[in-house]
Amino acid sequence: MAIPVEQAIAALSTFSLEDEQPDVQGLAVTLVSGRSTTESAVDFEDVSAYQLSLVEDTNAVTQLDKLVREGKGMVAVLYTYRSCVKALPQLSETMKQNQADLYLETYQVLDIEIGRLREMQRWQSSAAFKLAVDMHNYTQSIKKLNGPTVTHMWGMLKLLDVLLQLDHLKNVKASIPNDFSWYKRTFTQVSATWPDTDVMREELDDLQIFLSTRWTILLNLQAEIFRVNGVEDILHVLIIFCLECLESDRVLLFSERHTLLRVLPVLVVLATSGEKEGESIFKKIKIPRLLSIFKRDPVIPAFPDLHLAPASILKELAPYFHRLSSQMRLIGLTLPHELTVKEAAEYPSKP
Repeated sequence: MAIPVEQAIAALSTFSLEDEQPDVQGLAVTLVSGRSTTESAVDFEDVSAYQLSLVEDTNAVTQLDKLVREGKGMVAVLYTYRSCVKALPQLSETMKQNQADLYLETYQVLDIEIGRLREMQRWQSSAAFKLAVDMHNYTQSIKKLNGPTVTHMWGMLKLLDVLLQLDHLKNVKASIPNDFSWYKRTFTQVSATWPDTDVMREELDDLQIFLSTRWTILLNLQAEIFRVNGVEDILHVLIIFCLECLESDRVLLFSERHTLLRVLPVLVVLATSGEKEGESIFKKIKIPRLLSIFKRDPVIPAFPDLHLAPASILKELAPYFHRLSSQMRLIGLTLPHELTVKEAAEYPSKP
């Protein structure tokens, strides 16, 4: 059973040190074993030994940090992805007899790149499930009362940001569907003589749907989150946290501010899609608060050479989240590219 923090601190007063000890701090040489804390600020090896009430929260934050690091690696792979098809040789009319060999070698080259996309598909599914489970824990009565710590909320928001970046990259990378179409074509040719290819064909069809459908990752996250009732409350807590941080300039780094601006519209979308009939997230969170924040930062960086508008995320996601479509008329946001020259000059400074 976890020991309350106050009780653990009070127990320190019961310790006593003997007089005339040669060295209060003990040996000067320290032997370290177990996990290093260089990757996580809270993942100490001896956390569980103290039996504090923060152990469970610490484990959850550590898991979120690990997923964020893995997700950033996936983002780097997807961001640096370049089309392989253009670099592949084409057969001339005099080399048609070598067509089977060319198909096989093309398949082997593309299989390496498509394998990375398969890995991304599996990872995002696992990450969405774990993030949803973490949110579901705060639908319980005791945890719902206390709420997540600030560090825990940042872990959730950073993982959500990584999932958004992956989804955005998947949508804008035209080279991915081009390579996949060639890969599927060569697979059809080389697998004609292979036994038991039904499972592989099903995996390819599933991957094709994942790559060709816009915002698949966020739709999958929505399905995972709303497997449990009452998750709207934790989404509301995260939205309020983002709003307060952005309004009070509580964040010091631009990277953290951009993270909040990217995930805020996604949180609004998720919360709106889960609202009960007759209720709306916009009744709890006043529309002018969103308008002022989106107008203050109309365009933010998504990647080094790619940008996005937070307001555009709401409008673009509306057709994919049906309940949100009926609420978009309440927002009335104008996107940066829809403004006239005069309106664009006044856009960031409007109240």
